Amino acid sequence: MDERDTQEPLRDLEQRLGRARRERQQGASGNPRGGAGVSQSALGVALRIGLELVVAIVVATAIGWACDRWLGTRPWGMILFFFLGVAAGMLNVWRAVAGMGMAMGYHQATETAPDRPGEDEDEDEE
Repeated sequence: MDERDTQEPLRDLEQRLGRARRERQQGASGNPRGGAGVSQSALGVALRIGLELVVAIVVATAIGWACDRWLGTRPWGMILFFFLGVAAGMLNVWRAVAGMGMAMGYHQATETAPDRPGEDEDEDEE
């Protein structure tokens, strides 16, 4: 293998890396392509929130309809579960909006609880 053979792929790689870095910097500095990603992300969040609300209502209403058929209590089960679905959907929307920027299932830790069980003052008095 010749030394010239190893230099050509390295130059090509260097050129491609430089091109990719320039494109990335242009996207971060206000290029319209960078702005499209933000609007698509906002559209995705809006669709998710709307879909969660609608699905919660539809599923709860279907459960109410099934309970009505099973128990013979038409239309009270469907009405009750409809409103429960609305409440669950609104709770999901509130959680999604309030938790923007946090991963799903995670919450901020509180500092009121002691780190270790041995740090409690009541145990030291004995």
